[in-house]
Amino acid sequence: MVDTSASHGVSSFLTRRHSLGDGSTTSNVVLPPYPSTTPDHVCREFNTPEGIYTLFHSIFVNSMQPLYPVGTSASLISIKYKEVVPNNLQRYEPQPGARSFRRMFSSGHTPSTSTTDSDDDHVFQTPSLSSSSSSNKNIVPITEEPHNASLSDLPTLTSTAASPTPTSTLSFLSRNHTLGRHSRKPKTNITKTNSSFVQKIITNDQLAKILMARTSEDTNLFYNCGTSFVWADASGHPKEPLSRIVFARACPTSHDVNVLTRGADHLDVIIGFTSGDIIWFDPLCNKYGRINKGGIINSSPITMIKWLQGYENLFMASFQDGTVIIFDKDKEDEPFHPGDGHKSSSIRSTTTYIDKHMFKVSKHSLKLSNKCNPISHWKLSDQSITAFAFSPDCQHVAIVGLDGLLRVVNFLHESVLDIYEAYYGGLYCVAWSPDGRYILTGGQDDLVTIWAFREQKIIARCQGHKSWITGVAFDPWRCDEKVYRFASVGEDAKLIFWDFSVNALHKPKTKTNNRNRGASVSSVNSPPPPNILGTIQDRKPNIHPVQSKTQVAFLQPTMVQTIHGDPCVGIYFREDVLVTTDKRGRVSIWQRPPKATKS
Repeated sequence: MVDTSASHGVSSFLTRRHSLGDGSTTSNVVLPPYPSTTPDHVCREFNTPEGIYTLFHSIFVNSMQPLYPVGTSASLISIKYKEVVPNNLQRYEPQPGARSFRRMFSSGHTPSTSTTDSDDDHVFQTPSLSSSSSSNKNIVPITEEPHNASLSDLPTLTSTAASPTPTSTLSFLSRNHTLGRHSRKPKTNITKTNSSFVQKIITNDQLAKILMARTSEDTNLFYNCGTSFVWADASGHPKEPLSRIVFARACPTSHDVNVLTRGADHLDVIIGFTSGDIIWFDPLCNKYGRINKGGIINSSPITMIKWLQGYENLFMASFQDGTVIIFDKDKEDEPFHPGDGHKSSSIRSTTTYIDKHMFKVSKHSLKLSNKCNPISHWKLSDQSITAFAFSPDCQHVAIVGLDGLLRVVNFLHESVLDIYEAYYGGLYCVAWSPDGRYILTGGQDDLVTIWAFREQKIIARCQGHKSWITGVAFDPWRCDEKVYRFASVGEDAKLIFWDFSVNALHKPKTKTNNRNRGASVSSVNSPPPPNILGTIQDRKPNIHPVQSKTQVAFLQPTMVQTIHGDPCVGIYFREDVLVTTDKRGRVSIWQRPPKATKS
């Protein structure tokens, strides 16, 4: 099922007006029409080598009109209320790399509220949840923060890898952005705000009672659909949403929950919009703040937004105009014109590819940089940046876009390491393996491509989809040193499982590139060389042209199943469930097969 009418660009489908304020002269969002769902589609289970996945819970609100070109993305997060076994503490990590940060940062310091600007002065208090919070000293509190974490505190690729100096291009990570400081919290009451950006919020009548009864086994689900942002219980108890915000001037396109700061009485959720606006929202107290208000820094639609792992105040957003911007939720907005401030780097390749391979970094002047957003502005392309993914070592980010390029960027040094070209067309999704060895991409060529980060080359192409691929993800609970399990979803509404082993791949006869960033991905026992970062931070990026079919191994699917009646958008692995979403606004939660018991 190919959706030929829908484009991944959203600006042409929206009617909106950008304004620095929230005056009454606004125009509501006009959502485009969308095709009907495939009739009589039913999928309640599918078979895999390890067993049967069953549909545990499906969430769909027929009255919510979707923004079909964007679709629905989801986040699941649990909060530790009471003492549980250590494994449950880490049940719903968005990435395995986040765990190392929480183990590393264990000072137990809790941020306190400081003064912040707001749209109104109303104060709203949720019922106290202190009775559900644990004070056991043997339990690591999820709300803890690192003390004075600087750039040198970040985990490196090897124990002897060089840390960036204080003069690094991203010195903001060690200067005026320490995690031990007191952080402000959102102040504006979304239930009483007079802002025309928010149309209304619908709260469950039993929300206070539900929150008081929640335990660590309960999982919060957040997802977007059309003009709505929804908070629900992932298990469907209750079936009705806990809250639903309806926005009047833009549609939410992407969101993320800060794993580092989550707690029984506080959640930091950032939401990106088609207008470029960013909402910083705490659903537990219904307070919010606005960043890039009215698109004052960038009014292009946001395509993805994520917290920087290990930081409670910094996050990254990609935009449809080909830019990536790093923000600080605690800083003020200031009009920004790229190139007016300090230009830290400009990377261009040959004249043939000068536009394709641009990488311009712009910042505010030193006078404004200490108090104003953006922290850093990257211009990578004239086409949309569609997705990005952070590496488990929290030093690199893989970025993809409609220009068909995968860029691997060391974001600590703001330098491009490698640029790879897709086989055909643009790229829509990207994921990093739990051990940081491999990167997945998918897009308009209907192929999932596996790239080796250290070997700096393409490893395999995965053929099985009949339409554009919109989501890829590794399954951290089924990956080891020998076999990696990952999955993909696409506009053909199919879910495909893949099992990948380097040694089992059919090696093409054509000689391949032997350059190696570190240890060979197929030589697990070989120790990596020291000082990896020191050898790459100043070099120019390696340009890797597309390779023909005869030069690259192909991987066959492990399982193929049509799981939705509409084109799929996202896929998310958790320890006990698999979550998929589609363009119509449906969120499906699949129960994993029961684990085999040892005799």
